[in-house]
Amino acid sequence: MRRHLDLLPRLLLRRHIHRRSRTASSPPLPPPPNPPRPPQKPEPVAIHGETWQDNYAWMGSLSDAAAMRHMDVHMEAEEKYAEACLAAAGADRLARKLQLEMASRLASDACTPPARWGPWLYYRRADEGKQYPVLCRRSAALHGVFISYSDPSAGFDFTAGKRIEQKLVDYNKEAERFGGYSYEELSEVSPDHRFIAYTMYDKDKDSFTLLVRDLVTGTLCDKPRADRVSNISWAMDGKALVYVVTNEDRRPYRLFCSIIGSNKDDILILEEPGENIYLNIRHTKDFRFITLNVFSDTHSKVYLIKASDPLSRMILVWEGESQVHCIVEHHHGRLYLFTDAAREGVHVNSHYLMQSDAESPGPKSWKNVFLEEPDIILEDVDFCSTHMVLILRQGRKLRLCSVNLPLPENIHVPAHLSDFHPFELPLPNHVCQILSGPNYDYQSSTMRFTISSPVVCVSVHYLAWLILLSFCTILTWTSIFRFALHTSEELIIFTVWTNTIFLIYASTDL
Repeated sequence: MRRHLDLLPRLLLRRHIHRRSRTASSPPLPPPPNPPRPPQKPEPVAIHGETWQDNYAWMGSLSDAAAMRHMDVHMEAEEKYAEACLAAAGADRLARKLQLEMASRLASDACTPPARWGPWLYYRRADEGKQYPVLCRRSAALHGVFISYSDPSAGFDFTAGKRIEQKLVDYNKEAERFGGYSYEELSEVSPDHRFIAYTMYDKDKDSFTLLVRDLVTGTLCDKPRADRVSNISWAMDGKALVYVVTNEDRRPYRLFCSIIGSNKDDILILEEPGENIYLNIRHTKDFRFITLNVFSDTHSKVYLIKASDPLSRMILVWEGESQVHCIVEHHHGRLYLFTDAAREGVHVNSHYLMQSDAESPGPKSWKNVFLEEPDIILEDVDFCSTHMVLILRQGRKLRLCSVNLPLPENIHVPAHLSDFHPFELPLPNHVCQILSGPNYDYQSSTMRFTISSPVVCVSVHYLAWLILLSFCTILTWTSIFRFALHTSEELIIFTVWTNTIFLIYASTDL
C-alpha cells in the first residue's frame, strides 16, 4: 500500500509535465499586424480666426470620385487589419464558436410575417446560405393560411398546378449587379400590383439608383433609370411614377414624372434652385393624391397633386413655419392634416389633427378635429377606408382606439374625443410604445400595430375591426404556433408568427 502511495506523487508530476509540454507544443499566435496608414493630403482649415492643416480633409469630399476610391481601399485595409488583430489575439476561434452556437438557435427558414395587400400576401424570406433576403408574394386566395414558405403546399398548388410563391426581387442578384453589396432604401409596389419601384445603393456612384421591375415578366423596365433618387410615389393607378432627385450636395431639388412603358424622356415637374429648399413626396393611402412637402429654413409648405393627372397644376393646401412635421391624408372627400405646427402662432409640444374639404383646400380652410385636452396627447394616427385609428398618451398610459369614418355630420368640429364614441382596445399593462405597422391595404379593415413592453409576454387582443396585431417583447426564441379564439358568433383561427433578432415580433393573422 505504501509503495502505491509513493507512486502517486510521481504519477501526478508526470501528468503535470505532460500537460505543460502539450500546452507548450501548441503553435504560437501570429504577431499583431501594423495598422494601415491612409494617405495624408494637408489642406488649410480656418475657423474663428485659427488656421491649421487638416491631413485627412479629403475623406469628406463625397463628390470626388478619386478620393472615394482611396477611401474604399483604406476601409478594406481597415477590415483586414481588424481581422488580423482578432487572429493575433486568438479571438477568431471564439468568433467561430459563437457563430456555431448562434446558428443552432437561428431559424433556417427565416421569414417576415406576411402583409396582405389586396389579393396578395407580401413577405421577405432568406434562402439558406444566402447573405441577402428575397422579396416574395403569394396569392391570398390560393394560400390564405400561411405557415412557412418551406412547407410543401406553400410553394406549389397541386390542384391548380401552379406555383403559389412568386419571387419579386432577389437581393442576392442585386448584390451581383451593384458590386457585391445590396442595400435598398425605398420600395413601392404599384397599386395595380403590376410593377415594383425600388432604389439600390450604387457603390461606384455613391448614390441610390432607381429601378422599376415588371412583376409579370420579372424583367427590369428600360425606364425610368435615375441616380440620386430620394423619394418615389406611384400615380395614374400604376401607369406613372413620380420621383425626387437630389443634387451633388444631396439636396432633394427636382421632381420628375415618368410614364411607364413610354419611350419619351421623364418630365420635369418642379425644380427648386434655392440652396436651403428641400422636396419630399408621399402618396395618400387611397392613392388619390400625392403630397409635396417643401421645406426651408424659413417656411414649410404642402402642395397637393392629383394622382390621376400628376402633370396638372399643384394646389397649395398648407403653409407654416420651418422644421415642422406634417402629413396629409385623404378620406372620402376630406383632407386630414397631422402636424405639430404652431396653433395660431403659439408653439405646441405635441401633434394634433385638422380636416379640410378636398374640393376647396387652402391654407386657411383647416379646422381642428378634436378639442385640446390637457391630459391627452395624440401620438399618431392611421387611416383605413372605414376607421381612423388613434394612438394616445394619457399621463403615463398609452391608449389605442378607433373612430368611425366618415365623421358624423351632426358633430361640429372641433369636438371632444368622447363625442365621437371611440372604441377602446384593451391593452396589457406597462406598454411603453405603440407603432403603426405596414398597413398598405387602405380598403381592408385589418390593421397591424407593434406594441412593445419590457415586462409583458406575447398576448393577443381581438377587436371587431382590428383583427391583426403585432407585439414585440424581449423574450427567448420561440417557434410558430397556432391557437383558436372562440367568440359568441364564430370560431376565429389565429396564426402567430415570431421573427426574432433581439426582439420577438409576433402577429396574428385571421
